[in-house]
Amino acid sequence: MARLASALVRAVAIGCLTAAAGATMAAPAQAVAHADRILVNGTVLTMDAADGIAQAIAIRGDKIAAVGTNQEVRRLAGQHTEVVDLGGRTVIPGLIDTHIHAIRGGQGYGFETYWYEGETTSLAAGLEQLRQTALARGAGKWVVVTGSWHPDQFAEKRAPTSAELTALLPDNPAYVQYLYDYAVVNAKAIEVLGLEQADALPAGVRAERDGAGRLTGRILGAIRPLSALYARIHAQSNVDTAGNLAAFFGKLNSLGVTAMIDASAGPGANYDPLFALWREQRLPLRVSYRVSAMAAGNESDWLQNTLAYLPPRLGDGKLRFLGPGEMLVFGMDDGVTMGPGFRPVAKDRAELLKVASFAASRGYPVEIHAYTDDAASAILDVFEEVARSHDLGKLRWAMAHLNTGKPETFRRMKVLGLAYTVQMGPYFEAGAIGHANDNHVAESAPPVRLALRQGLKVAGGTDATRIGIPGVWRALEFHVSGYAIGKEVRRREEFRLTRLEALRLYTANAAWISFDENVRGTLEAGKLADLAVLDKPYLTVPMADIHRIRSVLTLVDGKVVHADGSFASLKAR
Repeated sequence: MARLASALVRAVAIGCLTAAAGATMAAPAQAVAHADRILVNGTVLTMDAADGIAQAIAIRGDKIAAVGTNQEVRRLAGQHTEVVDLGGRTVIPGLIDTHIHAIRGGQGYGFETYWYEGETTSLAAGLEQLRQTALARGAGKWVVVTGSWHPDQFAEKRAPTSAELTALLPDNPAYVQYLYDYAVVNAKAIEVLGLEQADALPAGVRAERDGAGRLTGRILGAIRPLSALYARIHAQSNVDTAGNLAAFFGKLNSLGVTAMIDASAGPGANYDPLFALWREQRLPLRVSYRVSAMAAGNESDWLQNTLAYLPPRLGDGKLRFLGPGEMLVFGMDDGVTMGPGFRPVAKDRAELLKVASFAASRGYPVEIHAYTDDAASAILDVFEEVARSHDLGKLRWAMAHLNTGKPETFRRMKVLGLAYTVQMGPYFEAGAIGHANDNHVAESAPPVRLALRQGLKVAGGTDATRIGIPGVWRALEFHVSGYAIGKEVRRREEFRLTRLEALRLYTANAAWISFDENVRGTLEAGKLADLAVLDKPYLTVPMADIHRIRSVLTLVDGKVVHADGSFASLKAR
């Protein structure tokens, strides 16, 4: 973490020097009156307070110079202005994912195989993907799938078996993880991992055995233990982590994502590829991140020592440290619990009081994990005590997930000034939520509408890459349609969002979470030119096709970071 602090101190210095240079070299106002680029003939969803819709945008430098009608914006065109005809396409503010594990998950991009719904509709097709990957890599190389799929998306309605993976991939170790519930491995993986040995797996992970004591090929664990096991596999595979991360960020750009907040990325070394991209000026989007406690017991001491040199919101326009999150005290974290009954002990509540008091006194924006209403209620008991001495509303603290949140819990959050960050867990877990509670709870999860009724600020994330699909569009479709994966559970109509309500979670409200609402998140004059031009009309495309929307032109700071189709020629400029 010392490297993390050092890198961000350098970031602030560089940002100051850049700002100074810009001030020194600024041209007279008359010389810069014309726009550098104007986009005309579009449907511009500004996402401003009035949900305004415009036709055109003018960009000067890294900022939006004007938004309005074609005629109004064309007045800013000069001899050297680039005019881009949008051909009626929809323009939106750049999407912001407020809760993603991209720093860690992105380092496996290109190494992992993805079974996203809509792309892999049968188990047979998924297994063929693994076979093709194994052929390309050669014998002895790992093939892995790590989350963001569900048996209900397959025609077969089931997960693969160890025997199937062994028959298909006799010479390659295979690891297929289902969310954070379990993993299935083949015979070669059992051999490579040494699972016959009692101490082969990280603490908290267990290799299942049948009644005769034979390994079944299923590995059982939870979030942190399974993450530790995957990290071991990843480390064995000589993956180009920085290259993968850069490619993953490029993928996000192609989906219209221009900014993200990483909820937690694990140990300090996991941040090194990110810092390398930043130093090399290769970050194509804005990355903010939080730091989670890494040691159970005395988490307050660990966080105070680790964050001693990291003031809140330290960084520049491309890389910024926000504050602590999402796991602050191990005993207060309910993991992926679906039902009621989470009751943290007094010792852990007291530890959270220390952590929260420290964070409030330092002015850190905080996000904390709570899957269930019981966990949220216990956390709020502590936060209400902290609020006696600190105005938490000014700090923009947020509760993440809260899949079974109740109106009273959101009322308490509103009183404290807390926000709610919502993710994709219920898209995959609606059936499990219904089983652990009742269908009424599952058909309202995540309870965004309840939070909005209480007047809370709600911002959207995906929780990718294990329990969420990166790129926001599947999450947007889920909010609008209400259908969970496999379509066996659907949110009731009164809990679904309109298209503009859903988009606001990932634009204007998302910018607010990181104190950036005055500089981005909406398309308004004076704000940063972060935007995406879409290949389909978001407001009118069939609801079932929202997840298929892609960006054909993505700008960050007014610069092209992704261009496709008829806009591809803009990429080189």
